[in-house]
Amino acid sequence: MDKVILQYLTNNFFMNHVVTESPNDIATHIHDCYELFYFISGDLTYYIEGQAYKLYPYDMILTNSRELHRIEFNSKSCFERKYIHFKPEFISSYQTDEYNLLSYLEKRKLGYFNRIPAKSVLEDGIFDLWDRIERTTQEDSPENLIMMKTYFIQMLITINKIPSENSNSFVISHKNDQKIVAILEFINKNLNEKITLDLLENEFYVNKYYLCHIFKTNTGFTVIEYITYKRIMRAMELLTSGSTALDAAHAVGFGDYSTFYKAFKRITGFSPKQYYAKRF
Repeated sequence: MDKVILQYLTNNFFMNHVVTESPNDIATHIHDCYELFYFISGDLTYYIEGQAYKLYPYDMILTNSRELHRIEFNSKSCFERKYIHFKPEFISSYQTDEYNLLSYLEKRKLGYFNRIPAKSVLEDGIFDLWDRIERTTQEDSPENLIMMKTYFIQMLITINKIPSENSNSFVISHKNDQKIVAILEFINKNLNEKITLDLLENEFYVNKYYLCHIFKTNTGFTVIEYITYKRIMRAMELLTSGSTALDAAHAVGFGDYSTFYKAFKRITGFSPKQYYAKRF
């Protein structure tokens, strides 16, 4: 049972502070937005695109809308976290040709440098800025949204300045890392093609049953689960840019619309047409 300590919602921005006494694994999921995840307590492994991050109190995890992720709990220890979900529209008026506020979030290789260690969160001022954002959202004043947004902009600028070499220091290594990375890259580059276990077996010279085993061990996802989610994520982008549902289905490698429809609704909670209408 979740205990909500703080919650704030405004257009294209959502902030939450939640405690779960006895957590269960959080299944594979995606967001059609950016997420800043601020870890406070718990015993978990955070899987992102083939990387497994072991988290410690006050670490942060950053993900963009193209990164598939899930959480696996190593024990039933109390799980406390804060997070912010936001869409680019929330900060669009502050973007310039010379400076991209989303640089750190957008320009990483998928699954890499997602973690900001507690040392940087505390010493570089992210902790203080997050606290100011929270306090401002609770104030009942006409200027609170403006103040909150200025603190949030400062936090994104601070994140952009953090050296990326520190951000993978707690990635859990596996002996098959390079093979899995190559398979992930192949899948992401060929989402419009028919990708089968037999194809992957021939492409990477590894028995398909063993491939399934090491893929699940390294990423936390099954091969088919990963391919399906990535195809749906790409379809969401196509629908957002104006493609029809049928064109999107064909563009991401689904052989028939019925299979695409069922997968899309299961993963997003919307039919393709409902999602299109929601976005526009």
